[in-house]
Amino acid sequence: MREMKLKLIQMIEEELTKPRQLTEQVLNYIASHYSYTLDQIDKFFDEEISKLEDYELDLLFSPIFTPKISDKAIFSKILDEIEITSEDVDGIIEHFKKKNLSACFCMSLRKGNEVIEKKFTVPLNHVNLERYIKLLYLDCQPSKQLSRAVDVVFRNESDKIKAILRDRFWKEEWRDEFLRAYLVYIAGQSEIPVEKFELLLKILRSNPTASDIYEIYDLLSDLIQWTQSQVDMLKAGGKRFFNEMIEQTYKFEGGDKRIQREEELRREEMELRYYIELKNEVGYIIEKMKELLPINNAKRMARI
Repeated sequence: MREMKLKLIQMIEEELTKPRQLTEQVLNYIASHYSYTLDQIDKFFDEEISKLEDYELDLLFSPIFTPKISDKAIFSKILDEIEITSEDVDGIIEHFKKKNLSACFCMSLRKGNEVIEKKFTVPLNHVNLERYIKLLYLDCQPSKQLSRAVDVVFRNESDKIKAILRDRFWKEEWRDEFLRAYLVYIAGQSEIPVEKFELLLKILRSNPTASDIYEIYDLLSDLIQWTQSQVDMLKAGGKRFFNEMIEQTYKFEGGDKRIQREEELRREEMELRYYIELKNEVGYIIEKMKELLPINNAKRMARI
């Protein structure tokens, strides 16, 4: 166990100290708040950054030190092997605060036909490392049962799914119970789109006040109706030009949005299909698999 925790700490250090691309958002923030242009970026890191307060560094670098799902997924496998508590997270943060690590930032600057690569190394501020480690949610692993079900159903995508589920939101008992039942239901299907499961998670996440899956089931009807109206509207606006000259003029003026509209229509149609499938699947689970939903059933009865 100790060896695994040391390995976890090593992995976190590698992530904290790896070169990070200065995004357009960060560069724009430097320009707008500190009046340094791209040509003066060296001067900003040489002269200005050491003067900034903790809250300023947090605001400036928060987009870079907020882990994405892909960042969180790196830790999914090792977190299957060990249990991390909130006290462990605090200890890891204190461990790194004492190490005086450095942060490495990089960027590419184009001058004419030349591309100049720049790198900047600065002390890793405590607020940045604390933000990164806390938002990994190392102490919020999915339940063992849910984690095993994710491995069975999604296999190669399981690290990503478990990274999404590594959040206090999913610790609510009724959500964990329903997701386990849902994965049992779909486990026998030959093809299971990850995108559909992610959409289900998005629906649940977008409705934090829901107290059981029955409320989500009712909501799915509204989502289907709304998405159908969007599909109908996009189809109505997708008529062909009746005159070739008008079509060419429209394209020349940059007003032909039909390709974009067709892409949007495809996305909406796919989403509509997933909503309908999810409603049917959730409906089957709450009707035919009630024995797997004792917590949800109790909450529903309490509402009634």
